[in-house]
Amino acid sequence: MIAVVAAREARALFRSPFAWWVLGAVQLLTAYQFLAQVDLFVQYLPRLRALDEPLGVTQFVVVPTFNLTSLLLLFLIPLLTMQTFAGERRSGVLPLWYSAPVRLTTLVLGKFLGVMSLLAAVWALNALMPLTLLWGTTLDLGTYAAGLAGLALMMAAGSALGLWYSAVASQPPVAAVATFATLLGLWLLDWASHTAEAPGVLAELSMLAHFQRLSRGLVDTFDIAYFVLMTVGALALAVCALAGERDGR
Repeated sequence: MIAVVAAREARALFRSPFAWWVLGAVQLLTAYQFLAQVDLFVQYLPRLRALDEPLGVTQFVVVPTFNLTSLLLLFLIPLLTMQTFAGERRSGVLPLWYSAPVRLTTLVLGKFLGVMSLLAAVWALNALMPLTLLWGTTLDLGTYAAGLAGLALMMAAGSALGLWYSAVASQPPVAAVATFATLLGLWLLDWASHTAEAPGVLAELSMLAHFQRLSRGLVDTFDIAYFVLMTVGALALAVCALAGERDGR
C-alpha cells in the first residue's frame, strides 16, 4: 500500500510544471557551478602542483558542487513538500484519506517516498556530473560516495521535516515558510557556533556541520545517525499530527 501512495504522489509531482521548472533551475545552477569550478581548476593547476599537499579535482570541483546543491535544497524541499498534506487539506482531499482503509503511517511513508522520488532526480544528476571527469582525470571515489550519501541523507531529513510542517499547517505557504525557516536555522547554527561560548553544542546540532564532514569524505556514524534520527522523528511527528486531526474531527 505504501508503494501505491508513493506512486500517486510521484505522479502528481512529475506532472506538475512547477516542479520541472524548479528542478530545471536547480540543475542550471549546479551545472554552472560545476563548469566554473572545472575552469578554475584548470587555471590553478600549475599552482596546485607546486603545493606540498595540493587539492585534487574531487576537493576542488566535486565538493563545492555538492555544497551548492545542499544549499539549494533549503529552497527546493519546502516547495516540494508544502502541498503533500496542507494542499490536500485545503482542497478537501485529506478527509478522504482519513476515511479510507489506509494507515496513517502508510500514508506518511508513501508521501515521503513520493517526494524522495523527485529529489532522486536531483541526486542522480549530481552523481553523473562528476563522473564525466573520469575521461581526463581520476576521482577520489571515497569522497565522492560520501558526498552523495550526505546529499541523500539531507534530502531525507529535509523532506521529513517538510512533511511534518505540511501535516500541521493549514495552508501550503505556511508549511513552506516554516520548513525553510527550520532548515535555514539548522544551517546557520554552524556559523553561530564560531562565536558561541559552547561552540560544540551548536556545531553538533547544525545540519551544515554534519553534511560538510560527509562531503569531505569523513564518514562518521554520528553524522549519519543525526540525519536518520531527524528523518524518523519528523515522520513520527507527522503521523501523530495527522492522528490528532483525524481523531479530533
